Amino acid sequence: MPLNFDTKDQKILSELDVRARRSNSQIGKAVRLSKEVVKYRIDRLMDEGVILRFHTVINYFKLGIVKYKLYLRFTNANQAKIEDIAQYFRDHELTEWVAITTGRWDLIVGFLVRNANEFDDEMQQALNRFSAVVQEKAVTTTLYLAHQSRTFLKDKKDPAIQTVYHTTKDPQLKIHEMDEKILRILANHGRMPVTEIAQKIKTTARIVQYRIKELERKGVILAYKAHLDPKALGNIFCKLMLFLSNPPKEKLNRFITYVSTVQGAVWPQKVIGNWDFEIDFELESYDAFQNIILNLKEQFPDLIRNHEFCIVSKEFKLDLYPHALH
Repeated sequence: MPLNFDTKDQKILSELDVRARRSNSQIGKAVRLSKEVVKYRIDRLMDEGVILRFHTVINYFKLGIVKYKLYLRFTNANQAKIEDIAQYFRDHELTEWVAITTGRWDLIVGFLVRNANEFDDEMQQALNRFSAVVQEKAVTTTLYLAHQSRTFLKDKKDPAIQTVYHTTKDPQLKIHEMDEKILRILANHGRMPVTEIAQKIKTTARIVQYRIKELERKGVILAYKAHLDPKALGNIFCKLMLFLSNPPKEKLNRFITYVSTVQGAVWPQKVIGNWDFEIDFELESYDAFQNIILNLKEQFPDLIRNHEFCIVSKEFKLDLYPHALH
């Protein structure tokens, strides 16, 4: 954790984690600092690598986009080779998330595509390219994805966890070409002023403001969040994959509600594929992660059949929308 990180920084990050698009003045009122001091602290946190960027949570399911993840385990591949493969996927226009991990899998790649055939074409091309080192693969399709506020940023007096989620059941809609351009900008630039967005897409700030509000109203834009580096805050990024029995809907819903409140959980997601549920955690230690796994298995012994896990060692990409502006 940065040496000069204090409770005011924590409160600012907490505010940014809930709605990163708020102005420095609005955040300043919430944390009792001037807008100038808020700007200085945010800039410093970015310079120190705590804040990597400000992204926008976009309901791409509603726009007909499907999320797949490809898990790869390698053989006879050194670190340089794995990083070369990760770089290939980072530069791929259809990938959302790329990360090198330790544990069950060596590399995880998220894809945002229009259908299963599009994903399969891209996966087969990659597998053929790296066939000499790919030992094993797994594939999941995400049905339900939650984005939760980080509990370790919360004041203990205010334990409320804010969650936004999107699912494949969300009704489909079409958006205007200008909305598409706005989303591609906001995906990785959640705090960009409307005036700057307007300049980039050659329209007026008033039109951009109106279209953003409409995208929020329609549930296309769900939230604005800070993308934080867990390592910079002294945490580790863990991914837990759970194999579930075939539970009744009520029991599954209780499980989902429970895991959504577990300390450190940030992205619970229901999937179809090699396993049934995934949870991402940002935690202070591997021991804390192990304790959570044991607790979940104790709480739901007749539901959790098995589990796998991995620790994210390096992230190469996180674009929450296809063709996002970098």
